[in-house]
Amino acid sequence: MAPACEEEHVDFFSQFKHGQKTTASKNFIGLTQNGPKSTTTTFDDRDDIPLIKSPDQNCEKVCRDMVAASNKWGFFKLVDHGVPSEIVENMKARLNEMFDLPMEEKLKGARSATMPLGYCTTNPDYGKNLPWAEILQLLQSPQQVLGFAKKVFGDQHQPFSEAMVEYMEALDKLGMTIMEMLANGLGLQSDFFTKNFEEKDSTMIRINKYPPCPLPEKCLGVGSHTDPHTLTILLADNVGGLQVLKDDNQWVGIRPIPNSFVINIGDTLEAWTNGRLKSVIHRAVVNKEKSRLSIAYFLSPALSTIIDSPPELLEDPNTDPPINRKYVPFTWADFRKELLIQKRVIGKTALNRYLISP
Repeated sequence: MAPACEEEHVDFFSQFKHGQKTTASKNFIGLTQNGPKSTTTTFDDRDDIPLIKSPDQNCEKVCRDMVAASNKWGFFKLVDHGVPSEIVENMKARLNEMFDLPMEEKLKGARSATMPLGYCTTNPDYGKNLPWAEILQLLQSPQQVLGFAKKVFGDQHQPFSEAMVEYMEALDKLGMTIMEMLANGLGLQSDFFTKNFEEKDSTMIRINKYPPCPLPEKCLGVGSHTDPHTLTILLADNVGGLQVLKDDNQWVGIRPIPNSFVINIGDTLEAWTNGRLKSVIHRAVVNKEKSRLSIAYFLSPALSTIIDSPPELLEDPNTDPPINRKYVPFTWADFRKELLIQKRVIGKTALNRYLISP
């Protein structure tokens, strides 16, 4: 079901109500508050993020390439990643089936006081300038996935729930490999990051389905932001929409390529590496003719994990004086609390509160 849209007042998903609050699409008009106005989905390969292939022989070089891409761009595309295509395609098919259900069926799995994660039309946490998207958000928890699937699909939940759990398990494994490679590329022990990820209480998945938008020059699928988590693994269909903000304040459209993931650094990993790996502002634009499916897997450490850059990343023989510590150490639990207090902002998240000096 696509929203009807007018510039002065837009009725999104038949004036669907989040509890007692009606979501009117005049709340979606807000592109001017999200930086430069370019919403083009054209691509320039000269400005595209780096492409990384999984190692055949020279693993050390690939690790260094990952670090270099993460330092300059905060993003890279990953191919030959080892996740079976049948797992990916099954996931996309089950999600499209879910989003194609009648609204009353999807709302059986809606976010509520008893289930803070689940389905919603757009994201009311934004308050205003809402994302032009239907959203499903769940923890890396088979129990939560099963609970949502049973509410929406009833006795026919298995195709959806099994596809979701299988996909999340595959991406968790991939995420651990990427973080081991980043650690190696930084000169750290391979398990420097991954030893903190045995608990999955904060790792989550968010699926955005962006319907066609009659006013793509006015609305955004997701406003400009950085990801607060450690690492994001993004799967998108062949409809472009992701844009990354370059140092020259220009938005670069990321060309989608088949059988790939887009990897980006989160705020937590930027602090953990003393800024060696960068969390970069990005956003999603919408399309007037086509819908777009985006599946983001956010990896986060155990709540008690102390985010503190190691001595190896506080020394650089090429600088005089040596690099200073940029962030006050904090736990992931502390950072999550700050995120909840802050709610939604444009650009960087609560990470700036931990900067030692601007």
